[in-house]
Amino acid sequence: MRPPALVLQPCAVVVTSLTRAARIAYRAAPFAAVHAACVFVVWCPPTRGLVALAVAGYVMRMWAVTAGYHRYFAHRAYKTSRAFQLVLAILGGTALQQGPLWWASWHRRHHKYADRPGDPHSPELDGFWHAHVGWIFTHGPVDLSNVKDLARYRELRWLDRHSYVPVVAYALVCLAIAGPAGVVWGFVVSSIFVVHATLLINSLAHRWGTRRFDTADTSRNNALLAVVTFGEGWHNNHHHDMTSARQGLRWWEVDVSYYTLQLLAWLGVVWDVRRPVSGSSPPRAARAPDARRAAARS
Repeated sequence: MRPPALVLQPCAVVVTSLTRAARIAYRAAPFAAVHAACVFVVWCPPTRGLVALAVAGYVMRMWAVTAGYHRYFAHRAYKTSRAFQLVLAILGGTALQQGPLWWASWHRRHHKYADRPGDPHSPELDGFWHAHVGWIFTHGPVDLSNVKDLARYRELRWLDRHSYVPVVAYALVCLAIAGPAGVVWGFVVSSIFVVHATLLINSLAHRWGTRRFDTADTSRNNALLAVVTFGEGWHNNHHHDMTSARQGLRWWEVDVSYYTLQLLAWLGVVWDVRRPVSGSSPPRAARAPDARRAAARS
């Protein structure tokens, strides 16, 4: 005898809620563990060598995220060899931001639906903290149909399925260099700064800064974020011309990632580096997002 529908429906709701809670807990556990591990700095006080290791780890991995995961995998802003593509994927994989297919897929979806339903991390729709970290734990299953150009490479698919491998390998390198203290500073502390600097582009760069271009979203240019993320803070420029490898459009708009790509192009490691489209350099006046929304309602 089957239970009545009135019994089955509440049970299904409970099971669904528990499943969702378990999924969030599973995703949040590694994130929370890395943050909790910061307590070990009490027993591993900083030295010049440890701080240098942390800074070096930050620079390498932030560059891998900005020049590799973002400008190459997500936007294909330049071309390179299959071998260097793999190097970019491995280095980016050490930054605790999942594999290259996962990262590129969500980022492409962000641009497709920027600040509209479907955007995975819009502070305009879901608030600052959801855009910063909440979306990582609550999003649905990733859809890789928008990264078929990347998924055809079996090594990228393998890295995406085994995204923990570069992370563990990097932690072991830090251990080999400076022992347990090297893991604390070179891996834990450095990783936290890399992760949150990256996430601030999703959250703060849609809240604080200036707008050169009247894009259909709330993206902003922020010089401070541009410095710590090697050029990603020129976010309004980027949303105006997302396939350009150059995001700092003025000489004073520091874009370290673009400078390094220029160097790599000179060395022949990368090529066909995309420049801003015609019309990107001369600025257009941009109304504030609130004004645009008011105009749309009138």
